[in-house]
Amino acid sequence: MIKSILKQFNISLLPNNESYRFFINNEFFKAFLIEEQEKDYLNPKINIIIKKKNKDSYILLNLYFYGKITLICDITLNKFLFKIDKKEKLNIHFSNYLIKESDNNIVIPLYTRNINIAQYIYDSIILMIPIKKIDPKIKKIYIKN
Repeated sequence: MIKSILKQFNISLLPNNESYRFFINNEFFKAFLIEEQEKDYLNPKINIIIKKKNKDSYILLNLYFYGKITLICDITLNKFLFKIDKKEKLNIHFSNYLIKESDNNIVIPLYTRNINIAQYIYDSIILMIPIKKIDPKIKKIYIKN
C-alpha cells in the first residue's frame, strides 16, 4: 500500500517540458515517519506543482509547495495551522561518474528514464517546518514580554 502511494511521484526524464501536480496528505507522511512521529505532523494538506524544463546538460525542476499542516505547539501543546508557501529548484544531472551531490543537485546514471522524487519532496517539507514549533499567538505574547 505505502509503496503504491510513492509510485505516483515518478517523473519522466524524457526530453520534453512537462508539468506535474501532487497532493500530500497523511498517507504520504506515513510512508516516511515512524509511528511515534506521526502525531507531530497532523492532517497535512500540501499541493505541489512541478514544472520540468530541459536544459542543454541537465533537467531543471521548479517546485512550488503550498498548503498547510497542523502542528503541536512545543510550549502549550495546542494544535495550530502552519502554512507552507515555498519555491524550490532541483537540478538533475546525468553522469556515469560519481559526482558530489548537493541539496538541490542530483546526479543520476545516463539513460535513466524516470526518477522518483518522493524522498526529496518529504525532505523539503520537513525542512520547511521549524525545529521549535510555537503557535503564532503564543509567539506574539512572548515578544511583548
